[in-house]
Amino acid sequence: MRKKWALFVALSALLTSLLSGCGSEPKQNAASPANDSGAGNTAAEHVTIKFINWESPEVYQPAIDAFQQKYPHITVEYVPLVENDSNETLKKLDIMYASGEEFDVFSINSTPNFSQRANNDMLEPLDDYIAKEGLVYEDEYKAEQMKVDGKRYSLPGKFGPWLILLNKDQLTEAGLSVPESWTWDEFRDYAKRLTSGEGASKHYGAHFHTWKDYLLLNKYSAPDNQGILNDEGTAVDADNPLMKKSLELRYDMEKVDKSATPYQDVITQKIPYRDQFFQGKASMLPTGPWMIAEAGGTETIPATFVTAFAPWPTNNKGDEVYSYGGADSLVISSHSKHKQESYEFIRFLSTEGMSLTKQLSAWRQADVGKELDAIIASTPSPDKIDKESLMNTLSVTKLPNPPVVVPYAGDLENAYISEVDQYLLGKADIDTTIGKIKSSLQKIIDANK
Repeated sequence: MRKKWALFVALSALLTSLLSGCGSEPKQNAASPANDSGAGNTAAEHVTIKFINWESPEVYQPAIDAFQQKYPHITVEYVPLVENDSNETLKKLDIMYASGEEFDVFSINSTPNFSQRANNDMLEPLDDYIAKEGLVYEDEYKAEQMKVDGKRYSLPGKFGPWLILLNKDQLTEAGLSVPESWTWDEFRDYAKRLTSGEGASKHYGAHFHTWKDYLLLNKYSAPDNQGILNDEGTAVDADNPLMKKSLELRYDMEKVDKSATPYQDVITQKIPYRDQFFQGKASMLPTGPWMIAEAGGTETIPATFVTAFAPWPTNNKGDEVYSYGGADSLVISSHSKHKQESYEFIRFLSTEGMSLTKQLSAWRQADVGKELDAIIASTPSPDKIDKESLMNTLSVTKLPNPPVVVPYAGDLENAYISEVDQYLLGKADIDTTIGKIKSSLQKIIDANK
């Protein structure tokens, strides 16, 4: 039945193409990285594809406009479901998919979210489209994307490594330079030297948020096995000494050095990490690449000091600089009725289009300096971003290949955080905590076998 249907569709498309060509002049489109479907075709059928994301419309509109100039037969309808909230956007998108509502392209913000949807057959495999184009992925992109059962389901969206934001004015006052490379021991020493005051007016050298990322600090410095599970996704990585070291670093900075915002205050007072850094209450903030532009100020939080950037600290002096990070996943819905056109769009967006959104791209041909110039110039206070330190950070940082991520990764994260809570709140020692991490997470793994 499927073969008959495919033959019918192919014959219908051929007939439509022949009839359309009888009464109109051929349309010529400019070349595109994907060189198919629209570019060079004659009288291509006009289609509309729906692109779901969480960024405000002005972010992606320049890229959409440029794409539509190259592909005038494809209209891209951009739909930000929940602006500036990627997780809520994905929840609503899941409901749309389950109810049969049509959409074509969307972004995914994390490997657990990606893995869940790929394993649920929500995503269109891209291998055939890539092979048809003759694309060699590694030659085109500098960020690998996770595969599921050997299949590729995504192209890289906005890209970047985790790094350290620093209040350059406060560093200068403390007689400290912006590090070009450093260790976690040196980060800890900086935090102590930047801490001052007592009580409600206390100023902290560093601030950590509640996400699991801040419970894997030393692991993120490794070239592999950065996560809660090993890279193969087969076992809890709790015997890796870097997991214990990460938790002890966080604990010691808060409880012993008293140089980082106490975890109890962060969770009970629901302290926003942006406020803690941009209001000058903490001098250093480990964070992701989305904060680069925010360092130049936003409508709600103006930039009042110069922000400098340092690479993710290494575990040992002389180690290569690795960090957690990568790129959002640009994917196609398996229910899309315009999959080839959708592929054309995500290919464009993952290459020259991403630079037009004033975000860093994973495209090897991109000029990083020009991308940063565009990002910095778009902020309310460009002079508050230290470009030199940012360029150094991006140039020295390496990212590991993505691990295998299991569909129940979100459950593992929640259980991991729950066990670490007890340690950071002083209710369990480190060895008890590591043991509970092993047993609690193993129960989840066993339940999903």
